[in-house]
Amino acid sequence: MGSLEKSGMKPEVKEEKVDAAAMSLEDKLFLVKTKKDSISHIKLNKDMCDDCDDRVCLFVCPSGTYEEIDGEVEAAYENCLECGSCRVACASGAITWKNPRGGFGVTYVNG
Repeated sequence: MGSLEKSGMKPEVKEEKVDAAAMSLEDKLFLVKTKKDSISHIKLNKDMCDDCDDRVCLFVCPSGTYEEIDGEVEAAYENCLECGSCRVACASGAITWKNPRGGFGVTYVNG
């Protein structure tokens, strides 16, 4: 047992405060712990996507999972934060989303 522990004193631990408002989205996403799966948990109905004029999924997803490539909406499921915003926002129901398989996906820490 060290001398500080014997005296009942605890060593001072300095924690740096991070200004989250000053961080870019990419910096914030870098802090999210995920375990990538080889199987997508997001399926897009391409016919429904083609008929969609709003393409709100391109704007509502906080992690940029959805992109328009050569006129078609594509989903990079590896970027998904599992928030479900896309399911709520897609009025046409073109997005089928289910939880990733056990042991994969985002790990949220409480505290």
